Amino acid sequence: LNYKYNFIPYTLDNLLLAVEKGDIDIAISPLSVTSTRIKKFDFTQPYYITNLAFATQLEKDSGLLSFIEDFFTLNFMKALFSLFMIILIFGLIVWLFERKKNPEQFRKGIDGVGDGIWWSAVTMSTVGYGDKSPVTFGGRVLGLIWMFTAVIIISSLTAGISSSLTVHKLSKQITSFEDLRERTVGCIDNTGTAEFLGQYKIKFKSFPTVKAGLKAVDKGEIEAFVYDEAILRYYVQADRFDEEIKVIPSAYFKEYFSFATNRYDLVKEINQVLIGIIESTDWEADLDKYGIEYKD
Repeated sequence: LNYKYNFIPYTLDNLLLAVEKGDIDIAISPLSVTSTRIKKFDFTQPYYITNLAFATQLEKDSGLLSFIEDFFTLNFMKALFSLFMIILIFGLIVWLFERKKNPEQFRKGIDGVGDGIWWSAVTMSTVGYGDKSPVTFGGRVLGLIWMFTAVIIISSLTAGISSSLTVHKLSKQITSFEDLRERTVGCIDNTGTAEFLGQYKIKFKSFPTVKAGLKAVDKGEIEAFVYDEAILRYYVQADRFDEEIKVIPSAYFKEYFSFATNRYDLVKEINQVLIGIIESTDWEADLDKYGIEYKD
């Protein structure tokens, strides 16, 4: 439009206030259009549409320590305890059957109980050392029952451990906005993103800038930083966080980026030029240059 202008940098809060009071003619920061803001000042035609996203740390494999942490979960320990109790019960019953007629293999007292537990564990694991075997009718019937029962138990235990490991590993990852309810979240206050998080009752820690939020994610001070996808991707790449932080997009809450002003005459003039720019091939080339996808 060939206007002469003075460029004045503001923090976001002061920028919004300056537009509202008319201290500046136009704010060219990528402001998202919200119902709260549109009551206070006008917006131009949106020049970019994006969705919310969140930045979180990339998963890091810490080797043996990570495996041990994932393996020895509370669910795993409960399953292990239950298995031991079943082995103990079957071992005790077979000892009661065998202690009189088979005292060589199933001794008296506590030693005999230990023999029964050993037989029960060996039978369950199908190792089959053969050093202990029941000779009584009751002992053999119990052994037959235990063999088939043990196959089912081992299969269930294996499936349970696999499921527990998978669930535990996934529980440490953030894959959707629903996961944010249980996480420490960061955001810039007084933004459309903050309004969205407030509507969905997601508590967050306020940060002054995107850079500050990403640094907090990188240091582990918060688990996720929520903001506009395009801006997050820019800062992650520009500040070289891409090896430590990943941006996860979402389909939530479309953000319309526009210029803000209290002068309606400027809105009309800018829209005429702005729409022409958006429809041009140069605009698409600019988006491609920065690796940005335009969303209608």
